[in-house]
Parts: sequence; structure tokens; C-alpha cells
Amino acid sequence: MSIVIPVYNRAKELPRTVASIVEQDYRPLRLILVDNNSTDNSLAVCREMQQKYQEEQLHIDVVQQLRPGASAARNRGLELVESRYMMFFDSDDVLHSDSVSRYMQAFATHPDADIIGATINFRSDTRTFLAKAVFSTEPEPHIIHGTLSTQRFATRTQLIREIGAWQESYNGWEDWNLGLRMLLHTRKIYWLQEPPVCTVYLHENTLTARTHIDGYKNFYQAVRHTLNDIEQIGHPRKLRLMRLTLYRQVLLAAHILQEARRQDNDELRLFAHKIYNEAMHDKLTTRGMQCFFALCLQYASRGGRGSGTLAQWIIR
Repeated sequence: MSIVIPVYNRAKELPRTVASIVEQDYRPLRLILVDNNSTDNSLAVCREMQQKYQEEQLHIDVVQQLRPGASAARNRGLELVESRYMMFFDSDDVLHSDSVSRYMQAFATHPDADIIGATINFRSDTRTFLAKAVFSTEPEPHIIHGTLSTQRFATRTQLIREIGAWQESYNGWEDWNLGLRMLLHTRKIYWLQEPPVCTVYLHENTLTARTHIDGYKNFYQAVRHTLNDIEQIGHPRKLRLMRLTLYRQVLLAAHILQEARRQDNDELRLFAHKIYNEAMHDKLTTRGMQCFFALCLQYASRGGRGSGTLAQWIIR
């Protein structure tokens, strides 16, 4: 198993993350740390961790990627992977000590598997809680819920290369896009339903990106790129998948509108209405979908949840 971790200004958190990799009860293991133009001493910390933990059954590479963005860094790490199986991880989270062995046992049990999916924990300042998971081999639940985020899977290395690896033109929901392309390519996925494989830490940097106009524009770009990706693939349910992706765009508009009210921010409000109107007037949007989208915008922008279940039933 190889693990690729992009690193950007994580000097404080990185030792905790690397320690969780070192503590894995599976060997042999290869860790690839990719520094992505850090402005703190993250690169020095990477090299310190390499010197501290390198051993015969735990090989640690430290490389740099000058192109900005976590996706570019992940693609740089992918270039170095030689193992049949791999996973991606983030530089501020913790992998539970038996996770790699559980992944590898699952691959041994299911030798035809392209993907092993898993559940994860979220941890905030006040509590730890289980992230929502939908155990499906189909792309529809992923479009709505994001079932294959970065820390939720291990995969056959060749699959990532076959689908074109990570999109580098935007930095938001890129794992949602990757997960969908994986599910459009294969149905050979098996799930580790419990316990969770890792703990993802929610902190100020990640939360701020979700409430800033630039972050929302990246999410919007991910939606538009994903629509194009679906259109290019001859999937038998292509039309439905594209319409569900438009629903995701409406849901994004609702969340932006909710944040615009909280901040009293006209720029966010205008952007929310722009992308909502685009989805409403898309050539794929039926009159029935327009009615549903209008209700979703009002409901979700006021904090309502659960419209995804209705979307899968209504949108065909």
C-alpha cells in the first residue's frame, strides 16, 4: 500500500498525521509526502519525519510540487506510486492504526475490487461524530452525498490513472469529482461499514474556505466540470446523472444564499442567484424540475435538510 499526502502549511499538524501512518499495523508501507509551496517550515518537518521514521518496511518519500493546489500535489505523488493499491490522505487528519490492514484484507477477500470504501469520523472543537455514509456502488448517491471523499477509500492504483487522476483547474469538491468519475468507470466497490478508518479534523482553515466567495466559486467550477465529465461518458443513465448534478448546483446556491444572509453579503447573494438561474434554465431542466428546484432553494437556504432523498425519487 502507498499513501499520498499533499502538504501545505501544516507544520503544526503534520507530525500527528505522520505518526498515525507510522503506527499502522500493516507492512510494507510507502508514504509519499508532497510539499506544495508551503510558506512555513512544512518541508523541513516532512524531511525531519522522513529521517525519524524511515525503515526497511516503511519507505518515506519527500518531494515538491510547485504548481499550486492539493490536486496537483496528489498527482505528483501518484507519479511515484509503484504498488498495486494506494490511498490518498490529508496532512491534518489521523488514520486509525488498523485501517491499512483492513483495506488490504478487504482487497484480499475481494480480489476483483477496484475500490474499498469506508466510513470516517469528524472531530470539531467540541465533539467527535460519525460522518454520513451511503453504501452504494451507484453514482447517484455519490452525486448527492459525496460518498467517496478523499479519506474514505483505498483503490487500485491503475484505476486512478485510467480515469485521468485529479482535476487541477479548481480547488474545491475535487474529491467529489474524482469519486464520481471512479463510480462511472467501475461498480467493483466494496464497503468497510464499521468502524471508521480515520478522524477528520474540522478547523478554522477548512471552515473558512466554505464560507468565502472564492471557495464557493471553486465548488461551482467542480459542478460544471462534473457535468461535462458525465456528458463525455456513455453511461446508460447519463441524462439522469446530469440532472442530479444540476440539483447539486441548486443545493450549492441555497447554501451560498444562507451564508449571504448570515454575512449580509450582496456578492454572495448575487452569485447564489446567478448559479441558481443557470440551473433553472438549463436545457436539461424540465418544468417539473423547475418547481422542485424552486422549493429546494427556499427550503435548503433556510436550513432544511433531506431533499436529496426526494431528488433521487423525482429526478429521472
